[in-house]
Amino acid sequence: MIRPCDQEDVTQVVRLAVLMGRAGPDEEVAERIHRIGTLPDHLLCVAGRCGGLIGYAWAQDYGPHLRTGEALVRIHDLFVEPGMRRRGVGKELFTYARRWAAGRGATYLQWQASRDALPFYAALGLAGDPCPDPEHPFFEIVLG
Repeated sequence: MIRPCDQEDVTQVVRLAVLMGRAGPDEEVAERIHRIGTLPDHLLCVAGRCGGLIGYAWAQDYGPHLRTGEALVRIHDLFVEPGMRRRGVGKELFTYARRWAAGRGATYLQWQASRDALPFYAALGLAGDPCPDPEHPFFEIVLG
């Protein structure tokens, strides 16, 4: 089940963020999760199974572009605990973030992915474009 993150989830989201990698001290990560979870232009949602959290997604609505007016949402994190992958959880998190972006009137949904995540996105029918960081291809989809 995918749902918005609440304050009782912070400790478990910290654990997942640390598993994802490049996280700072737990207290600092917890403070950021708490703060981001209260911002109206951010989505922080979680995937729960069997009483615990096994994944999360974080997206940010950047609003309309200055010149074009086209709105952009960027997925910053999408992570599922390694032992719980290949069960549809990542797809559910991605779909939730995509619907959130579309519901906010976004024109584009963008993100970068690690090479390890490329098979996941390929299974969704998505392919990234090369960017200056070859280890993290760029993805963009147009939302209708």
